[in-house]
Parts: sequence; structure tokens; C-alpha cells
Amino acid sequence: MTNGACRLEGGRDLPRCGGLASSLVTRHSSSWRRLIWIVAATAALSGCTTSSMTGRSQLLMVSEQAAMSGSAAAYSNMIGQFNKKNKIETNTPRVERVKEITNRLIAEAVRFRPNAASWNWEIEVIDDPKTVNAFCMAGGKMGIYTGFWEKIKATDDEVAAVLGHEIGHALADHTRERMSTAMVTNIGVTLLSALVSARSNDPYAFQRNQGAYGSAASMAVTLPNSREAESEADQIGIELAARAGFDPRGAVSLWKKMAEEGGTQLEFLSTHPSPENRVQKLDALVEKVDPLYQLAKEGKSTAQIPTFISLGGPRYVSKDDPVEPQGISREEYAAKVAAEPQVMTFVAAEFEKFRLGDVVFQCTYECALNYTLQKGQWKRLYDRQSWRDLAVSVVRVGYLNDLSYFFLAEAAKGLGNPEAAKKYYARAIEAKKAEKTCAGMFNTCDGFDIPKLAESALAEK
Repeated sequence: MTNGACRLEGGRDLPRCGGLASSLVTRHSSSWRRLIWIVAATAALSGCTTSSMTGRSQLLMVSEQAAMSGSAAAYSNMIGQFNKKNKIETNTPRVERVKEITNRLIAEAVRFRPNAASWNWEIEVIDDPKTVNAFCMAGGKMGIYTGFWEKIKATDDEVAAVLGHEIGHALADHTRERMSTAMVTNIGVTLLSALVSARSNDPYAFQRNQGAYGSAASMAVTLPNSREAESEADQIGIELAARAGFDPRGAVSLWKKMAEEGGTQLEFLSTHPSPENRVQKLDALVEKVDPLYQLAKEGKSTAQIPTFISLGGPRYVSKDDPVEPQGISREEYAAKVAAEPQVMTFVAAEFEKFRLGDVVFQCTYECALNYTLQKGQWKRLYDRQSWRDLAVSVVRVGYLNDLSYFFLAEAAKGLGNPEAAKKYYARAIEAKKAEKTCAGMFNTCDGFDIPKLAESALAEK
């Protein structure tokens, strides 16, 4: 994954969030067009944020709530249309098995994105034996077509692989990212339409121009998912499946079956680009997550599924802890799992370095813009006590100053690691003495008196 890059759907590059303004502006030679794209680029910059799950900088102008509301409306309409045609399968062994598989995946997903405990998860089996497709919208609105069983004879492990992959898209905010790309494009589209129309005597020119540009924008976001997003979903999905007790080799066999069945003619592959080396990459991921699968098979690592998350149907709980927690709210459950020092395998190496107190920052000027863009997110994570996410995000940015070390120290302390916390408090003080401080010409300390807080923490027994 390329840190700091945003991409358009279909694998086309969207300029890096840090360089978006200059890139958009230089595309258009005339001064009035430059002004339009400066407005669009400024809006885009305000929405760039680093994902604490993947470390990639994403364009997220659309709020999570807006993405979830929009997805819920679209899902309701879609399922309603299928219902009218009697295309929703209900009360069959297959539906119950799909719910069981999905429950197990959701239980693991919430461990890595605690606020997903508040999502109103749903899944429907769509009775269309000719279609091999699945999806998960923002907020956990899911669907899978019966073509997976009728056309490629999918096993439970393979169904878990595809559903885990789709959940990965939702966890990594890919829906919000695509909606945000459309929003930025439409900002420029609307302004450009207005200015072009102002130079015309045709009273309907604005609507016609806006429609033409809008069609082009819509086309951009209906192209296949970017390879970068697909790589993230592959990594997240195969690990969710392994932790939930499904053989991760199912992801490899699934893609082999789809390639044999019809290649890019399958609908699933129309929105999921399949580079030739995808199977090889999945094979490499299997090796990384297989130990998690072995633990899950022994009942040593799988998560419980609280009633408020369960989709119904047969329930799955850990063999080591078969009693479901009673009387726990979504908020309490999210806080509980957020406090667990656990990260996805593909960010675990960095997290382990943080846990040992071994993170040392050296990046300055080249990381300054990313620091500026992400600092507000760090404060929000701090306020929510999302210590895992805070630690991963700060390490990913890697900016050398006392505030970065202070946030690492607070995260280590919050995760019950006082020895690592002391190291980071000490480095925060050292950074201040070396004039690598948030309290410079442009104070970016967010109200924190870093030296006082760090020294006070180190004085504690």
C-alpha cells in the first residue's frame, strides 16, 4: 500500500492528498478554471485522513453517518425490489448457514473496528442462480447471490472468504471514499457548469452542461474498485475469516474457481479487478494468518457475538467462554474491545514495535503536511480513548515532535503498558528540548502542556 495516496475507482490515480491542490490546478491553464479547481482541491484537502486500520491516506469528505444513511436507503430500495420479484431467499438451511458465517465474521470485525458494534448489520441471500456477486455497504448492509453455490459450488470457507472481503471494504471506509471522490468531482463540475453557461446565451445551458459533466463523474465512481482498495479488502477479509475459524485457503480456491468459471464475465469480477498475481498474493497471506486459523479451530481466539449484533439463526460463541455477556450495551461492548491491544496482522509489526517502546521518529519536513492533516483525528481518537487506533495512526504518520510522542505515551498507558509509556513521555521531553515541539510559531498542541504532563506522568510511581 502506498501511504498518502488516494485513488479513483478503476485503479486510476487521484493525486496524493498532500499534493491535490497543485495537481488539480495545473490541469487547467485558464485562470478561471484554476480558481474552480482550487476550490475543489481545498475541499478535498479538508477531507483527507489517514486510516488507522490500513495506514493509507483517504479522501473522506462524506461523514460516516451520511454514508451509512445513504447506504441504508439504497439497500432498502434494492431489497424491496428483489422482494417484489420473490428473489429474497428466506427460512432455508442455506440462509441460516449464511447468517451463522456472517455472525462469526462480524464478531471479529468489531474487535478491529469497535464502532462497528453500533452498525445495524443485515444480510440477505438473493435468489439469482446466474449471478455470482456479493456486497457490503457502509454500516454493514450485506447481500450475497445464490450463484455462488449454483455456479461455483462455494464451500463455507469460500463463502466466508468472499463475505470477509466485502466486510473489509466496509471496515476500511471504501464506500465513504468513493462517495467523497464523487463529491469533490461534483464541486468542480457544478462551478465549471455555471461559468461555462454564463458565457452562453442559452438559458438551459447550465442544466445541460452540468448533466454532461455529472454523467462523467458518475461513470468515474461506477468503475471497478481500485487495486489498492482490493488489496486492503483481501488482507482484512482473509484475516477475519481465519480468526472466525474458517480456512483461509478458501480465499485462494474461491478465486481459482471464479477464474475457471468465466473470468471477467462474472459480475463479481466486474467490480473487483483481478490482477494475474492475486492468487499468489492470497497464498502469501494464507501463510501469515494460518496460525490464527489454527487457534480458532481449537477455540482459543474466536470472539463472542453479543445478542445486539447477532443476525439471528444459529449462534456461535467461543468454546472457552460459552456464556454470552448479559446486559451490556453497544457502547460498553465497543469500549471493551477497543481496550484490547489487538491489531490486524498487516499492521501488527508496527504495533509490536510501539508496544515495546521502540518507536523513534525522525521524519520532519516531509511529514509535516500529513501531520497537520491528521492531528485533528488524533485528538478525536484520544478523546474517545481509542488507544489502538491512535497508536497505529501516529506511528504511520511518523512525524518528529513532542505531541507525537505524547500521544504514543498516552496510548501505551491506556493499553496497560506503563514501561513503554515512560519511554515515550521521556522522548516527548527530549523532543521539546531539541525544539521539535508543537508549541512553535504555529501552536499545534491542542491545549496540551506537553512538558508538564510528561514530567508529571514520569513522576508517578
